[in-house]
Amino acid sequence: MLYNPNFDLYRQWSPQPDALRPPYVAVFRRGAKTLVYLCDAHRMNKSFDMVDWVFDRANFPKPDVFLTEMTNDDNGRTGTCNENTLRYAAATAAENGVPVVFADLSNTQMVAVLDKCFPDNKFSQDDLEKVFNGAPVSNRGVWGERSIALNRHGRDKFMLQNIAAALNTYDTVYAIFGEGHFYCQRLILEDMLGTPQIMDAIPNMRRDFGDLKVKPIKLIEFKAGEK
Repeated sequence: MLYNPNFDLYRQWSPQPDALRPPYVAVFRRGAKTLVYLCDAHRMNKSFDMVDWVFDRANFPKPDVFLTEMTNDDNGRTGTCNENTLRYAAATAAENGVPVVFADLSNTQMVAVLDKCFPDNKFSQDDLEKVFNGAPVSNRGVWGERSIALNRHGRDKFMLQNIAAALNTYDTVYAIFGEGHFYCQRLILEDMLGTPQIMDAIPNMRRDFGDLKVKPIKLIEFKAGEK
């Protein structure tokens, strides 16, 4: 059986007030195939815990391949792997001897998708920041519309194609993408693999400090021009 995403089932992101809050894990199983989908909240401490949790052999089987939401022109990139959960997850997979796939579009490819979706405009890579700032989660006017189009016709499509290619080659596939991508892709994944088991009881070892307000004190005042 070959896995082919049915993009007609794609759904546009919309606010879900009662939805499960990320991070959480969706586990799909069909026959010998397993997809462990890490629904990420980028940079949250608990998301780092999620990565550690799924790579704990007591909780999940070792993956044959790992897909991450990093741009596919990023191969060989150096630098720290703890800046966000996507890099941390890629580093964790590599440390465990698991092949890593950067399964998001490059900036050049994103611009090409936007040019195709909006032929009356000419986009540049500088415009991508506006697109991301107007992401569907914010619904910010025209740039929000462009973000939706970029995800539907470019990024989510490429991610799903990578997932299908991985399932057609390997038995156990891990993928980490932002939770918003999972919402948009979910019906397509269920069409291929059935209803997932949702797992959100992630041990929060690092803690999160979203409600904590730090009140700094001053020891000295800066004086410009002082030698």
